[in-house]
Amino acid sequence: MLFKYPQLLWALWLLLLPILVHLLQLRKFKKTPFTNVKLLQKVVAKSQRSQSLKRWLLLLTRMALFAALIIAFAQPFLANSKALQPQEMVIYLDNSHSMQLRKENNSLLEEAVQELINAIPEDLTFTLFTNDREYRYLTIKDIQNSLLQLSFSTNQLTLQDIVLKSNTYFNKEDKAVRKLVVVSDFQKSMGGDIGDSINGIEKYLVPLRVEKVSNVSIDSLYLETGNTPEKNLVVLVSGSSEFESTPVSVFNGESLIAKAAVDYNEKGTSKIVISLPPNEDIEGKVSINDIGLAYDNELFFNINTREKVNILVIGNADDLYLRKLFSDDNCQYLPISDQEQAIPLLTGQDLVILNEVASLGSPLGLALNDYLQQGGTMILIPSKDMVIRDFNSLLMPYGISYGSALTMPQEITGIEYAHPLFTNVFEDRIKNFQYPIVQSAYTLSGNAAHVLSYASEAPFLANKDNMYVFTASLSKENSDFKNSPLIVPSLYTIGLQSRKLAALYYNMGSVNSIDIPEIMQQDRIVSVEKGNEEFIPQQQSIGQKTRLWFSEYPKEAGTYHLKNVQQQRSLSFNYPRDESRLAFLELTSIEGTMIRSSISEVFNEFENDNAVTSLWKWFAILALLFILTEVIIQKVLR
Repeated sequence: MLFKYPQLLWALWLLLLPILVHLLQLRKFKKTPFTNVKLLQKVVAKSQRSQSLKRWLLLLTRMALFAALIIAFAQPFLANSKALQPQEMVIYLDNSHSMQLRKENNSLLEEAVQELINAIPEDLTFTLFTNDREYRYLTIKDIQNSLLQLSFSTNQLTLQDIVLKSNTYFNKEDKAVRKLVVVSDFQKSMGGDIGDSINGIEKYLVPLRVEKVSNVSIDSLYLETGNTPEKNLVVLVSGSSEFESTPVSVFNGESLIAKAAVDYNEKGTSKIVISLPPNEDIEGKVSINDIGLAYDNELFFNINTREKVNILVIGNADDLYLRKLFSDDNCQYLPISDQEQAIPLLTGQDLVILNEVASLGSPLGLALNDYLQQGGTMILIPSKDMVIRDFNSLLMPYGISYGSALTMPQEITGIEYAHPLFTNVFEDRIKNFQYPIVQSAYTLSGNAAHVLSYASEAPFLANKDNMYVFTASLSKENSDFKNSPLIVPSLYTIGLQSRKLAALYYNMGSVNSIDIPEIMQQDRIVSVEKGNEEFIPQQQSIGQKTRLWFSEYPKEAGTYHLKNVQQQRSLSFNYPRDESRLAFLELTSIEGTMIRSSISEVFNEFENDNAVTSLWKWFAILALLFILTEVIIQKVLR
């Protein structure tokens, strides 16, 4: 038994008072003459014994009365040990797109919000956070309206992120009981290993599930180009073999331009090809009807009149292979042999290739330095007899430099698959392919990244920022690299990445960038709008173009238009499709957690753990009983 005001128990010393009163009480008897007391002797003896018993009973009753009153004022109670410790609670509510699955008439997110509102005690102070919002140290009444209006988020925190983030909300009191409640559908994309996470936190997992899980998703799309001017749009759809077919509609703005139906294979995937009108800007949308997740039923895309990548090639060496590489509609190829004539042409170029130039004049070297500082991209292909010091002055700002030439055959065997040049280029890692060979090569010192390497792990193609450096001549006398399949993903990808051309669409929640061939003045800022939504992306002037970055915005999928630009452009953004794969974690395998079937069960358990049984009323009643007992003693024993 515990006491709310234990200091009042010192008053129990007052129980000595009735003891002293009773022990020190002296009765003086007055003698009264009586003619014959013989008959009264027995009555007097009996009365004295009765009075002695009465006094002792009154003493015990009054002591018990005082003790009961003192204990009642000290407010005794019974409680669990946890109830006496400071309590801190943090709740994570998953509002990712997979929570759109419907349970009866509501989504899982709506069900979770309603249950939280009903289950959380009104006087409980807690912190709640979602994938994109946080509410610190509030009661349920404070955030009730915000929760009812909670929208779905593109972000999806992993379990490790949830535990680490929740730890920042606790006050770090040593004696506090820290509780984390995770309310989610627990998709596999959240991960399941939190064994090394922060200790000292009681982790409760509340899985929200539906009985029947099914979903059809528009996964991605791309353009399939051929020798004809028509463009074929390839749409990839995933579903389940239990679905017979799904109608797919393609719109240009509000106009329906194509419609088809997809059937699924055993793996639950399907591909359809739709012909699009040639030479036409399209603000497209692919749409399906599905009772599963709603966010992946539409995929927006746009086809703009694409600006060409401007490529300037300086040098007298054979450039036939470069002409073939950059001869498509995406590139504007310009070769020039005179270095002085090349200087005024640098402005406005996206990529400059020094094609086996033997020596570099000072004027062109200074102009190339300015071009690179303004964000231009350059490829340096050395000549077998180049003047090394001329080019090292150009490479010096990048911390790299050429060394002496090694005249010995070397095979190009190493591919850095993680380099941005090769992202989504190779389906599998290539082994035992026909390795290209160089007869002689320069050494290269510095900390540049190796893109392609020799068997000795020395670089054949190195990269530092916007500078790409070959260490060997690509002439047919020195190398057969021109005939290797590696030349296309290497050189051609550098050309395309030298300007961030608009893609068919972008996935929200990641960093995306695009270049527009316009110079923005200080009082001219590019903004992006869709309907009533408008925002200003991060932007920077780089040479003769402006680069735009998109990360936190936009928040809603759709096609957006650029404002304050000379040529109208549109960009499409879509939610990432990671959550369309409805696969869930096996929670019993996650160590250090407690699984509960509902939110109500969690808070009922918390209430029981923190329950306090007050006893002061019982002691007050006991005091009244002792008063009644004293009255009875006074009446009965005379």
